Parts: sequence; structure tokens; C-alpha cells
Amino acid sequence: MISDGTKMHVGFWGTRGSISTPGRVTEKYGGNTPCVAVRCHDVQIIFDAGTGIRNLGIDLLEENKRDKSNPSLHLFLSHTHWDHIQGLPFFQPSYLKDTKLNIYGSPNKEKFLASILQDQMNYDYFPVSMSAFAADINIQEIMEDVVHLDPLAIEWQEQIYHPGGSVRYKVSLDGKKVVYATDVELNRILDANGDKEKKAMDDYTDFIQGVDLLIADAQYTDAEYADKIGWGHSSISVLLDIASKAKVKRLAIFHHDPQHSDKFLDELWVSNRARFNTNGMELFWAREGMTLAI
Repeated sequence: MISDGTKMHVGFWGTRGSISTPGRVTEKYGGNTPCVAVRCHDVQIIFDAGTGIRNLGIDLLEENKRDKSNPSLHLFLSHTHWDHIQGLPFFQPSYLKDTKLNIYGSPNKEKFLASILQDQMNYDYFPVSMSAFAADINIQEIMEDVVHLDPLAIEWQEQIYHPGGSVRYKVSLDGKKVVYATDVELNRILDANGDKEKKAMDDYTDFIQGVDLLIADAQYTDAEYADKIGWGHSSISVLLDIASKAKVKRLAIFHHDPQHSDKFLDELWVSNRARFNTNGMELFWAREGMTLAI
């Protein structure tokens, strides 16, 4: 995925939540766990290292052989649950000495981010240790309010309504904005009436206000959510209402439940698109292989 430098190109490499789900009934929307890439010229931003990052790595290597390009790679982790980091050991550019990879995560990990990533490649879990990575890898907790990767600017906020925490990110280029906000339970924020919840909702709404593309977690239907309270994911109806009120231009429903087949996701899109597409917000369910120019 090559950018001409005047736009952000957003590629979906993994859109499934919780666990990878390969098979006939998930071919359209994909079975790989979260990985989204935002490219502008020679700066490659990657959100999360789910199983989808494996195919992204293969694509980057093929591009490198073809065009002799070597983009700067910046991996921003929303959090370190398995479905968001389990593809990192299979990210082939990590094994090449010419690769420079910066990995960013929440400062709430208190210097443990590197050890968490290393531990999943412990010999008890994986046959190759992280020391086999030949790339120049820098793992760091984010400390500044805005990360500047010229010409892109990346803002971030903590999301407290997910077990273990999570981070949302906003990428900006010349007034265009893309938000990646997966793994947050918006329903719990709305259902509570305290000052903490009001501030949390105000922060979320302000963060996504008027953005050109919002990639957001809406794993459950209303019926499903009733049995999943506290699991850290939002219902579709709650996300749609919040995004519409915040005047989001395009909304990509993300982190699909492992039990949701292509047919079921198609039905969800059909049942919701008319209301929101005529409301000024383009609505779609994210699928692997999709690329958008912003």
C-alpha cells in the first residue's frame, strides 16, 4: 500500500476481535485479528499487531523488493491482549536488519510493555525468542501529548472502560483526521451517571468530533451485549448514536465478534445503513483488504 504523500491511505489487515476465525463463512470480512495501517508517503503507521500484521509484513517486503523502498515503521498498540499482539512474532520485517521499527504503548504499563511483548515469545509459548529480531526495534511508552511523525501528527487518550485499559489514537494530516478507537465499552459509560462517566463520554465525543474516518469497536448487537456486560466492548446501536451526534463523516464498524459470519454482518449493515447514510454519516463494516484514501 503506497501513498502519494498528499493523502492518508488506510488499509484494513485484520478486523476480527478476540480470536482469529478463518473459514468459509468469514471470507468476506476476514478472520484475522486487529491490524490497521495508515500510510503517508514513506511513513507507515500500524495500529495493533493482531494476526493481520503477518500479511501486512509480507506486503511490505514485496514492496521493498519491487521499489527498493524502506518505509519508517511505527506500531501503536491499543493494549496488549492476545488478539492485539499475537501477530508480532510473524511480522517478517522484524527479522531484517535494515528495518527500523518503533513500538508505542500506554504509559500505564509502567515500563512493562517491552517485557510483555518479550514474554509472549518465551520458549514456553513460541519457538523463537524476541532476540531473533534483527531489526532496530525501539519499544517505548508514550509520554508526549502528540507524537509527530512528519507530516503526520498522532494524538492519543486512555480508555478506561476495557479490562486492563486501552488507548485510542487520532492521526491528522492537513486537517484530515482518522481515529482508531477499538476495545472500549461505551455502554457502561452511558449507563452510569457519575462525574467520572460524564467526563469519559465528553472526552470520547470530543476526540471523534467531525473526524473523516472513525474505526471503532462495536462487537455486539443489543441482545448480545446484555450477556457481555463488563467484557470491554460496545454495542452497535450505542456506537452509531454517539458517532452520528459527533458528526463523524465515515464510520467503520470494527472488532467483529468471532461468531458473526459474513451473512450476519451483511444483515447488520443492511438493517442500519439507511438510517445513518442519509444522516450524513457513511456507515460500513470494515473488512480485510479494504483500502481508503483520506
